[in-house]
Amino acid sequence: MTVDQKKISELSPLIKEKDEQALKEFFYLMQPEIFRFLFRYTGDRALAEDLVQETFVKFWLSIDNLDVDKLCKAYLYRIARNLAINNINRRPPFKYIGDEENFLSLLNNTQNEVNLTFFMDDFQKAINSLPERCKATFLFSRISGFDYSEIAEIMNVSLQTVKNQMNKALAVLRKRLKNHLD
Repeated sequence: MTVDQKKISELSPLIKEKDEQALKEFFYLMQPEIFRFLFRYTGDRALAEDLVQETFVKFWLSIDNLDVDKLCKAYLYRIARNLAINNINRRPPFKYIGDEENFLSLLNNTQNEVNLTFFMDDFQKAINSLPERCKATFLFSRISGFDYSEIAEIMNVSLQTVKNQMNKALAVLRKRLKNHLD
């Protein structure tokens, strides 16, 4: 599900003028996307929900710095990314530990489902092992569906940097998931 870019373009000048109704509409349009991004980034649902709220608060408080010619969406993602990085730097890395009920249901699955579960666990660990810039680039591209030029704008880096980071991320993931890819 992609956000209506035309609608965001219409809301941007209103948001810059501190129109609370426009911000509310922008929030309802962008909140699911920002949540998915932050959840993929952190691996923690409750933390992602908290960071979504913090992202929009920071966005609103820094509205005077918003350049209407640039997309509100890019600015919002930059805030979310920075909050996620700051939070990750303050806590130990995410590790999935299922509860007993999940473990028992896993035992009842077919072998393919078990293999998929191990793959997904290894995939999440591989993503978490990426350097922050590579991780952000990979998540923006493959999970959130941004093209490289949008990622460059969100991350405030060159297009070539995005390409380099994506190549590096894919190389690391191929290496870490080699056993699953054979």
